[in-house]
Amino acid sequence: MYTITYSLRGEGQTAELYYKEILSFADKVLAEALEVLQEVIDSYLSYLDTEKLTKSISKEEAILELLILGVLWRVYGGDSQHLDTLPESVMIKLSDLRKNNEALKPGINVIKGVLSTLFLSPDLYDHLKIEEPGKEKLDKLLCWLSATGEFEQEVKRLRIWQRFFEQLTNNQIYNIISEAISLALWFEESSEALIGEYTGNVERFLNEFRPKHYWREDVIFCGRRRVEYHLNMVGAEIMNRAFRKAFTSTSKKLLLLPTCMRIGGSVSCAAVNNGRWFKCRKCIENCQVCQLSKQGEAQGFDVLMVAHGSSISSSSNDDVLFDSDTGVIGVSCVLNLISGGWMLKEMGIPAQCVLLDYCGCKTHWHEEGIPTQIDINKLKCILKDS
Repeated sequence: MYTITYSLRGEGQTAELYYKEILSFADKVLAEALEVLQEVIDSYLSYLDTEKLTKSISKEEAILELLILGVLWRVYGGDSQHLDTLPESVMIKLSDLRKNNEALKPGINVIKGVLSTLFLSPDLYDHLKIEEPGKEKLDKLLCWLSATGEFEQEVKRLRIWQRFFEQLTNNQIYNIISEAISLALWFEESSEALIGEYTGNVERFLNEFRPKHYWREDVIFCGRRRVEYHLNMVGAEIMNRAFRKAFTSTSKKLLLLPTCMRIGGSVSCAAVNNGRWFKCRKCIENCQVCQLSKQGEAQGFDVLMVAHGSSISSSSNDDVLFDSDTGVIGVSCVLNLISGGWMLKEMGIPAQCVLLDYCGCKTHWHEEGIPTQIDINKLKCILKDS
């Protein structure tokens, strides 16, 4: 199998070893973070309980948020300081308009591609200069992330950290962000050593194929760094743990698959399309969507396909995607995992996630499209005792 950026199968035929290794690495990440950030995490959770700014989060989620802050600071902190106010404001408004107006999305995508390439597209080789921590620089980073339209859920949570910082001294803020950056550096080095075999083609893709995405709306998405793949891999494991209890307590289960899993794409697929979701008719035996749909019928869970995460969160359609008391198993490629998991939590949907073994959609990754797959044993593990 040709690997575009990542493959959970590594040198093998299944993702079994990957899931064992990510389980172990997530334990290491949480232990490392608690060793240096325990006091900060406890203070932040106490702040959330007092201020009632958001739904309750676990200690593990708070660690993930600080790790995200550190990683994004290291990757995009320098670029974010050079974005002028006018293009920043225009792009944030465009992102909001794109999210809430499906009919305008194609036209906005064209504009977004031009502006992103001109004002946001980060330099692959100029991210070693790490900006000094500070309140103003944090705000610039969050504004830059908002302008991309790719980090909506991450920004929402980091904005709450920003409000937490308002009660602290400049020196305290400096120390916390510095610790997050140090954790991110440790994470980057450790992740390359422990799970790097699964993302070995990311650098090749960035060097050879990223320029082809200039002037396209996905120039930032497809330009994500290797450490961001690792961040989402670990984030998915941490979030599955945090959301597990709520998921298992639901009486119904729904497996949400991306349309890139179907064989033949939109041309050959005979699935029923209601505008927001697709329902498999089980017409191609070797298509994994067909196989999973049959498994769902036998084991009592529903299966739907969606083309994009906006199909789930859209409020412009009165058709309800799933019933209440439903636990959702979301399937996506690595770079959508953290944002997708938090989107479902924001909607009050208990969720678990399964990673695509590799990416291959025609929209972002491959000119002709490669049908993607998941590890069936991982799905069985999530459904067990639920």
